[in-house]
Amino acid sequence: MSTPHDDFTIIRAWQEIVAQAIHARATDIHVEAHEDTTAIRIRVDGALQLMGRRNDIAHERIIARIKVLARLDIAEQRLPQDGRLLLGLNYSKPDMDCRVSILPTLHGEKAVLRLLPSGAHELDMGKLGLHPEQQALLADAIKQPDGLILVTGPTGSGKTRTLYSCLNQLNRNHRNICSIEDPIEIRLPGVNQVAYHPKAGLDFSCIVRAMLRQDPDVILIGEIRDAATAKLAIQAAQTGHLVLSTLHTRGAIASAHRLRGLGIANDELRDCLRCITSQRLVRTLCSLCHGRRTDLPCTQCHGSGLLGRIGVHEVLPFSPAMGCAFERHTSIAELTQYAKSIGFEDLHTAGMRHVAQERITETELHAQIGSWH
Repeated sequence: MSTPHDDFTIIRAWQEIVAQAIHARATDIHVEAHEDTTAIRIRVDGALQLMGRRNDIAHERIIARIKVLARLDIAEQRLPQDGRLLLGLNYSKPDMDCRVSILPTLHGEKAVLRLLPSGAHELDMGKLGLHPEQQALLADAIKQPDGLILVTGPTGSGKTRTLYSCLNQLNRNHRNICSIEDPIEIRLPGVNQVAYHPKAGLDFSCIVRAMLRQDPDVILIGEIRDAATAKLAIQAAQTGHLVLSTLHTRGAIASAHRLRGLGIANDELRDCLRCITSQRLVRTLCSLCHGRRTDLPCTQCHGSGLLGRIGVHEVLPFSPAMGCAFERHTSIAELTQYAKSIGFEDLHTAGMRHVAQERITETELHAQIGSWH
């Protein structure tokens, strides 16, 4: 049986972990059970790093603390659990929303906490890394009264932030905005957010049907995963709604082919698809030392030369001419060649512009797009 002193020790240990992670600008905190210790790892600028090992606290106690804060079942240790909690530097006034995942492993349960943007002020389209003309193309697409807009890329490429930045731009009193998400990652006041919950009967088709009776102007579908979801998104776009969603694909042009592979007809794509973006997050040069090596390590980046990340994007407006070209050209290579002939910039070209502006290095750019593009 734990004593008040034991409880205080766990609370203090957890707050120390949280404070260190926040000061390090972590986006994720991993609490892992090893044979004799608890390992704490954090993800900073996309890279996972060891923050420390703790043998002064019982692993199951720190996991129990996380479960209590996330309102999860403390007694359940055999099944995965998901929840949310608030963190902050001020223990009594936490202000940072976090998504929590608990997973049973060999030596005990592992907890991963995803630290989410804490407010609408962080969801600015001007801070995504879009070049001015790319931002103008995307802004023009979300001004349309209907149609489908896709934000694509691999896991961890910043799609959610881009999607919510678009929603934040659209979020005005005269619009009814609804979202279907699995899970709800960022809570945005003014948006009617619905969590996907198939065990309770809330699957995508059920939610979309109900949502279309709610007089929506804008619908966000968290991810197009299969043919059924793709058809629902197209149907909503065809009936006068602006639909935003994500897709896991290699690039903007590959996304159109992916939709066709999911059973969407060419004429539906030509009529409904408004814009496709694709993106990666690339580590940026330190604003203080600009990556230059000196005798004394930089106080800001601690000698790494890199600090923070920026999005590298390709933005493809799916105009009627592009739709016709899509019908004529069967391969991604042919369609890419045509798109470039009318001004489309792929990820490499857009990224090299950031290199020329000394925001990123060519090495970091290729590290992110080399295996995907």
